[in-house]
Amino acid sequence: MDSVELTSDSAHERSYKHLLAKIVSREIGPGEVLEERRLAADLGVSRTPLRAAFNRLLGEGIVARLSNGSIIVKAFGTAELLELLHVRLVLESEAAALAAGRIPSSKLVALRQELETILHSAAVTRQQDWSADNMLHELIAEHCGNRTMAALISDARLRVRLCNVERLEQRQIKAREEHMTILDALEAGNAEAARAAMHAHLTNVRQAYLGSLGYLHQ
Repeated sequence: MDSVELTSDSAHERSYKHLLAKIVSREIGPGEVLEERRLAADLGVSRTPLRAAFNRLLGEGIVARLSNGSIIVKAFGTAELLELLHVRLVLESEAAALAAGRIPSSKLVALRQELETILHSAAVTRQQDWSADNMLHELIAEHCGNRTMAALISDARLRVRLCNVERLEQRQIKAREEHMTILDALEAGNAEAARAAMHAHLTNVRQAYLGSLGYLHQ
């Protein structure tokens, strides 16, 4: 085993983050079996911390154990996606209002630089969009002043990314503009404007998915 990984806790945490990243990126897709021996070898860890990571993912409902003992990645589909987006709309609209005036100006400046770089770039990668999106939504959750709400938002956002539904690449340009509107309200410390901007943003995301999935009404 690697000498840099001597403690069980660090091995467990590294294993968990590695597996979660692979699942979120779809490198390990819905329905795939997590092969303990191969994953332990890939990570350079013993099976003990890997099993701890499996148990954590099981507890979070991200993977499931079959009757034969195998552990597979759970499939989150259309129904879950639409429900999660509704949950996000309710929670994050309130979180944005609560976070207005609470986020340190230095963090807002850094976020604006990130968003403006993307807005003025001729070619933007998916990773850049994800990074800016995460930065905005995580800042709001982190500074909403309600740890329970922040945890629920984090969990809902993760599960949205796990949903086995095609990403809407065409939404990205509009989303960047919506992010800037949210940021403007946060910088102004305007709670109601922040609430309205976040509500509009997530409503548009949900409506876009409803349209792409063939739903006329929801």
